[in-house]
Amino acid sequence: MGAALALPYLDIMGSKTLAAATGQSDPSRLACFYIPGAINHYNWFPKDTGPDYTLAPSHRPLAKHRENFSVLSSLLHIQGRISGHEHPYNWLTGTNIKQTPGTVTNTISMDQVAAKHAGPTYVRSLALSFANGVGTTTLSRNAMGADIPATADYQAVFNRLFPPADKAQIQEAKKRIALDRSVLDTAVGDIKRFQGKLGHADRQRVEQYLTSIREVEQRMQARDNILDEGRPKFDEKGVRLEPAVKNSMQEHIELMMDLIALAFQTDMTRVVTHSLGGEGGPNYDDYKVWAKNAGASLRGAHDFHHKGSGNRGADNVDVKVLGQRDAMFCASLARLMEKLKSIEAHDGSLLDHTVLMLGGSQISSHSGGSFPMLLAGGRKLGFQHGQHVKWAGGTKPASDLYLTILQQMGCPVKSFKESTGPLSEILA
Repeated sequence: MGAALALPYLDIMGSKTLAAATGQSDPSRLACFYIPGAINHYNWFPKDTGPDYTLAPSHRPLAKHRENFSVLSSLLHIQGRISGHEHPYNWLTGTNIKQTPGTVTNTISMDQVAAKHAGPTYVRSLALSFANGVGTTTLSRNAMGADIPATADYQAVFNRLFPPADKAQIQEAKKRIALDRSVLDTAVGDIKRFQGKLGHADRQRVEQYLTSIREVEQRMQARDNILDEGRPKFDEKGVRLEPAVKNSMQEHIELMMDLIALAFQTDMTRVVTHSLGGEGGPNYDDYKVWAKNAGASLRGAHDFHHKGSGNRGADNVDVKVLGQRDAMFCASLARLMEKLKSIEAHDGSLLDHTVLMLGGSQISSHSGGSFPMLLAGGRKLGFQHGQHVKWAGGTKPASDLYLTILQQMGCPVKSFKESTGPLSEILA
């Protein structure tokens, strides 16, 4: 850890990753961005396939990065398919959360599998959103299928990402780690005392629990080591933690993406999820502009998801509103890609070592028949881009994509949920 975190070198990190600044190999990173509600499917899906496909209208902001992203059509959850506003629950888990009527029964999300194997970082993973909370606000689920709370507060994200700046705060943080470690030690001791009295099945469950505790202990040790090194040196004055425009969807997304780029560059975390909005809101002011441009009546986000989706025609004004929103998502992704591409890695750029996934669970409101999915970056991880890949409808599980990402990131996994195998079409 000491060799990997030679932080005095970070005074030259304006355009380099931590690994590039310290002569280390760059780790892989993952960021998943969720599109809420429906999309304008007339503008999203390209009309042709292959490397010479015609760029779809929604993707035109990404034209400059054409060779660094792929459009993936007709992926979906098959056995794990659901409908309604609960899609954020299972977009990254592929689980039918309604197996037991009246309850939400979930499993681990793909990002948390990646986080388990991504290596020691100050923050194991980061869940971001349009609001603080759990449920449909967050995309991440732990090994037990429980929600990992997401945050929408820029200052809170910054404070969580980086060690304290002064020595007194660092000592307080180390004391908290020591206290947490003592609590774990007590818990493990109590469990081991009665473990021998359990049956075989119960002993297996307890061993799984103890394995989880050992992983927590390892993360604590990694966090303790990073605290010894102190906060990375970077231009903190250049980090924006207040939006220039209040209640702006685009501004919120761009601020969060800037923090993601900084977190990846300084290697404070390697795995991030970000829900870009809710199925029913918030009602950002951007919708006022989009509605005016389209000649549409002003509605809430939830109404636009319903009125602007389905087969209403490409000229429908509500459909046009969703098209503008979709293009904004792609413009924000293009901006992040540009930022990551400008940061030098040990081998290539930060974008080459980062997998970016922008997608959702619905074409029309409540319908999970085909996911809108873009995959970008990760060239040094073996991905090839500049193409539109379309599979036969209803045949290819999104879990195949998740499995492919996990394996290319170096995770020792052979399957994920309903996967049938990796997607050779997107590999070099």
